Amino acid sequence: MNSPLLLSAHKIDLNIIDWMSSFITPLGIKIALFVSSIGSPQSFLLLTIAAVMFFWLCKKPYYLIQFFVTLGVGSLAVYIVKILIARPRPVEALVQVSGHSFPSGHATIATLFCSLLIFAYKDHIKNIFLRFLFIVALSSCALAVAFSRVYLSVHYLSDVVVGILLGLLISSLSVFIFENFFRKEELK
Repeated sequence: MNSPLLLSAHKIDLNIIDWMSSFITPLGIKIALFVSSIGSPQSFLLLTIAAVMFFWLCKKPYYLIQFFVTLGVGSLAVYIVKILIARPRPVEALVQVSGHSFPSGHATIATLFCSLLIFAYKDHIKNIFLRFLFIVALSSCALAVAFSRVYLSVHYLSDVVVGILLGLLISSLSVFIFENFFRKEELK
């Protein structure tokens, strides 16, 4: 951590955690724990099963395959980066968690999950206002999960920002690759 850029980022991370501590309340912790639990691996497994069943019932095997592959790639990417970087979690965490801090797996997977659902269904919503609400609701859900991790001091701000960016990068690559190389007319 000798780089001036990394030192500056770490200083900002510590300042954000210090600043956030003035907003921590018992109710805020309960809300953040609930929102954070939505982004847990167990919850996303259940949400993924529900989404897969929905894709299957709607006869959208293309999205089903894309969903599984993309979430698998995202999970693997987070796992590898966490091992390579091995950044410790903030010491001021409000809840006990294990593993490395960088990047936030919750932020990455929530971003992947929500962005893939937006991609899969936004064009099926013909009403512009309802489409806008759909996109805002899913985007807000992903951001809330990411924010809850910083609020609970289990991640630094840079962990969740990189997690969101990693999720957006992987979902964008997934959409590009599947749309341009794998999508078959009969799978739509």
